[in-house]
Amino acid sequence: MHRYTLGTAIALAVAVTGGTTGLATPPAHSAPAAATTLDSSTRSLPPGAGVAAIAAQAANQQKTTTHNLNLRRGKSAGTKVLVTIPRNTTLVVTSTSGSWSRTSYKGRTGWVASAYLKKAADAKAPAKSTRKRTTYNLNLRRGKSTGTKVLLTIPRNTTLVVTSTSGSWSRTSYKGRTGWVASAYLKNAAAAKPTYRWTTANVNVRKGNSTRHGSLGVVPTNTRVTYVRTSGGWSKAKTSKGTGWISNKYLDKHPQHSVVVYGTLRKGQSAHHILSGRTTKQTKTKLAYYNMYLKPHQTWWSFITPSSSRSRTVVVERMDIKSGHYRSTLANLDKWERFDATKPLADQNYNRKLVTDRDGKISWAYVGGSKISKYLSMHGIRVVSGDYLSRY
Repeated sequence: MHRYTLGTAIALAVAVTGGTTGLATPPAHSAPAAATTLDSSTRSLPPGAGVAAIAAQAANQQKTTTHNLNLRRGKSAGTKVLVTIPRNTTLVVTSTSGSWSRTSYKGRTGWVASAYLKKAADAKAPAKSTRKRTTYNLNLRRGKSTGTKVLLTIPRNTTLVVTSTSGSWSRTSYKGRTGWVASAYLKNAAAAKPTYRWTTANVNVRKGNSTRHGSLGVVPTNTRVTYVRTSGGWSKAKTSKGTGWISNKYLDKHPQHSVVVYGTLRKGQSAHHILSGRTTKQTKTKLAYYNMYLKPHQTWWSFITPSSSRSRTVVVERMDIKSGHYRSTLANLDKWERFDATKPLADQNYNRKLVTDRDGKISWAYVGGSKISKYLSMHGIRVVSGDYLSRY
């Protein structure tokens, strides 16, 4: 009875397919030489068993390419190359025939030389969920194969959370459906920016979303916390006391800033009653890069408008608002200045904006809208000193 070495058998298999392995870039050694590293128990085989051994691959196995490898239309080195698959790419082999394996890559299905595939590592979940973004309109499938049912199509540039990977497939969910997408059409998504909230009072961080739950501790007013989600009028947040729940009544999307005033809202002036008894501190300071104007024939009516010159300054009083009165005071000031954030800013006399004063403090200020500012630059009375109390 004749005995054949495995190297001889593989050489015969290569000859049958046309004498070329299908490699995109030939390796440093030939396939028969590489075969000599196999376990010695496989070296002596009956006639024809070498080809059969290569072909004996179970369907739907995960394999990794050992070289840049041509995906061909047919089971021969003489057939058309559909695409070149990079080295170390994990593929799903759906069937085998002789020395060739059928697989798919980047939407193309064809055949690759089995000699340049090795068993892939077992599927594993990432250490944590990974954010990915689709690079094309992408099918979400029921299983890890292009032969499985399409659940839906995910649009290009959609950010997904990948919960696990298996071979060349990633498990994810979209619009309530969970399935698998081809990993080749995903790329890393930018990290999600945290969302913040600010406390409007000294407030309890509770273990659940009601006052029935115990407190983890109290965080001070105007403290920034990291928002997680909302449920039943409460927000889950990461705080210095741990992750817990805070009533939405005591949270705001913006920190509590001071307010700088420069005209009739200053201490001793006609509109200061809106602020009287509602402040903890009042500090006189200046804003640079602003002009002060009076409206013609109504010289009690003052505005500040942006300037390109640092030498143009306005005298202001910075009012620190009591935390328990912050929201109501800001609402009263908006009403007094007839400011409405939901309406076009250019048409309003005043826009509430954040400004930085000479002391480096960030505060709200009521700045002239673009239309009134243009009018005042041509017809208004500029207060050269920038001090409303010295306007005459």
